[in-house]
Amino acid sequence: MIAAWATVSLLGDRVWWSLPFLFGPRWVAGVLFIGLLPALRLARPTALRNGALMMCVFLIGLLDVRVGLGRFEPGGTAVLRIMELNAGAGSSGGPKAETIVAAIEQARPDVVVVAECSGRLLEAIEAMGGWHAHRSSSSLCLASRHAVLRWEERDPMDFWKENGSGAIARATLNTPAGAVRVGLVHLETPRDALDHFPDLSSIPTLGNITRQNTAQRERESRVAREWIFSGGDFPTIVAGDFILPIESAIYRRHWSDLRNSFSRSGVGFGNTKQTRRWGIRIDHILTTDDFATRWARIGQDVGSDHLPLLAELTLSPR
Repeated sequence: MIAAWATVSLLGDRVWWSLPFLFGPRWVAGVLFIGLLPALRLARPTALRNGALMMCVFLIGLLDVRVGLGRFEPGGTAVLRIMELNAGAGSSGGPKAETIVAAIEQARPDVVVVAECSGRLLEAIEAMGGWHAHRSSSSLCLASRHAVLRWEERDPMDFWKENGSGAIARATLNTPAGAVRVGLVHLETPRDALDHFPDLSSIPTLGNITRQNTAQRERESRVAREWIFSGGDFPTIVAGDFILPIESAIYRRHWSDLRNSFSRSGVGFGNTKQTRRWGIRIDHILTTDDFATRWARIGQDVGSDHLPLLAELTLSPR
């Protein structure tokens, strides 16, 4: 169990063959508990102690279960509620704009960040009234109850030429606590590399393909981090589909110094991307140290293959 945890947590996105362990179904490691069954008859106290240790490694290390202790830290007086969603196609062909709008009305956020956002969805949000909304050429949408002082999109053409994503944008909002910068991202996926791994006979040949994909994802995170934070010192929120679990070496290198809202104040698994057999937490709401997180949670299914991520942040006026 410790070896399984180390493979994900220490080698993820560091060695090419760790990719399916990082993004795959980690619950499979639960089969290791079968090894305790004979020991329960031969050395019951030892087996129970080892089982308790294994359970801690399994739940906290591998499955990344959170208890939300960050919600008890002191925060500021200004409140910002954030909603993030990848509105991409699910098993039924994608969510309807009306379904997402209903979820927004129920959650009552101040800021909404949507990846894979259609023009129709943007129009539906604007039709609600009271929103300042923008959409980038790379299908990133921002909707804010507060005035948008500035909206900028990074030209994604260089990453598109590399068959990457490169969806990166930023906005400056006029909030009750002052100017707040919001970064939006939808970064490159490891899917092209992962799709080759089910063919076991081809795994020894996948080193170059996987390393190229990892290098692409590394470049996009590095550029996104540098570009979003350039041009002024503001309290900053970065939200979107990073397509990176927190164990990834890429995430740790470029994003781990920011506060992860669900890691700090969420409860449970927090999986945002859903497949038929497992889920994974690759959508994030990150903040600078200016913010505290009152709570973070996963929203209800809106028909996408991602679930909404919600967080209530507090900030002291400046």
